[in-house]
Amino acid sequence: MTGNTDAIVIGGGPAGYSAAVRMAELGLKPLLIEKSDLGGVCTNRGCIPTKAMIHVAKVFRDARQGGRMGVRGEGITIDFGQLQQWCCFTVEKVRRGVKYLLESHGIEPLRGEASFLAPDRLLLQPSGEELRSRVIVVATGSRPSDLPAVRFDSRGVLSSDDILQLQALPGELAIVGGGVVGVEMATAFAYLGSKVTIVELMGQLLPGFDGALVRPVHDSLAKAGVDINLGSSVVESGYTGEGKVRLSLADGRTVLADRVLVSVGRRPNTQGLGLDRAGVDVDGKGFIKVNEYLESSRSGVYAAGDVTGLPYLAHRAMDHGSVAAWNACRGDRTPQQSHFPSVIYSDPEIATIGMDEQGCAARGINAVAGSYSFAASGRAQTLGRLEGFVKVVAERSTRRLLGVSMVGQSVSELIGGCSALMRCSATISDIASGSFPHPTLSEAIVEATRSALRQL
Repeated sequence: MTGNTDAIVIGGGPAGYSAAVRMAELGLKPLLIEKSDLGGVCTNRGCIPTKAMIHVAKVFRDARQGGRMGVRGEGITIDFGQLQQWCCFTVEKVRRGVKYLLESHGIEPLRGEASFLAPDRLLLQPSGEELRSRVIVVATGSRPSDLPAVRFDSRGVLSSDDILQLQALPGELAIVGGGVVGVEMATAFAYLGSKVTIVELMGQLLPGFDGALVRPVHDSLAKAGVDINLGSSVVESGYTGEGKVRLSLADGRTVLADRVLVSVGRRPNTQGLGLDRAGVDVDGKGFIKVNEYLESSRSGVYAAGDVTGLPYLAHRAMDHGSVAAWNACRGDRTPQQSHFPSVIYSDPEIATIGMDEQGCAARGINAVAGSYSFAASGRAQTLGRLEGFVKVVAERSTRRLLGVSMVGQSVSELIGGCSALMRCSATISDIASGSFPHPTLSEAIVEATRSALRQL
């Protein structure tokens, strides 16, 4: 059986469903193919369940440490099984929201696994149906990577997908990789009561981030009892006779744990797609090569989201999906580049957007910076959370805002506004002359711009 359609989207995650919805808004009748659950990694195994878990962990920690604020509680415990039920309930609600979004645009998702037979033709399994379209968007996402010395086995060595399926809190959890996922999961499990050990190859947690941003997070994890091993790597892994996982480190040390989370990056879901039959080029790691309009080496075949490479951000994937859909219909729109905020849901949180001082210097931009400490914030005082700061960077001559970095309580809720300001080419003078509500953490943004202006 062969069917023709206006456009086909492969993958029902943020990039895929955003592409399909945008196509429908532009007058096409797209077909969306998803082999598993709608929402992709973000909804089912990433953003939503992990943030639900981290929130509960922080509530539990705050309840146990509330004595100085007058909160008294005896025998506060965590029911990990109930916590997992809460995460599953949250995921299901968000998944239903994605389904409703698609249906409200006249899109009925098709369950199955697609592969190319030709640039304009797909085979759908297990039905064996052939589908033809002049436009195809590949949005198949990515999956966790492991290491030669410590391979996933879904028993004791877990991926970021596997760890969300645990039904009992591990007494000892080792995390290989101190990047975003590793730090977020270390925060959650340490606060819930696990003894957590991090093994990170580089010289600091969250490699690539400004050390000043990372320092409060490092200190917070250490205070929570996390054993942080920097400049260290795993050379061998195995099991003890008692069923614990044993990690042998390059420096001769041994780490024993009930479970090990390997969080060292992701790889694209491009195997089995038959991209060679479509004439679609990939790089050495399997990511699809695209031009500035997200079109692959084969005309009419677009790619969006994680399958195109870093950064792995759901909001980037959504923008990619929308841009790919537009270009498939109208053409010549490029995705955002510098206005994607990045958030780490640690405790305190880290949020960044745009360039920092080093990035400006590398591009030959004469920049000015200003910062403001949350220790001087009235709202931070009321929350009992004084750690962290906000830093802004602007072009010295035009005063245009080029970047913002923050570390502190709930900064994930502040960075989106900075994205809008940058999108509108706001200057630090514009922001400094504004009025933000008092007392709020957002006032730190205004004060940081005023600090930058004093440097001019």
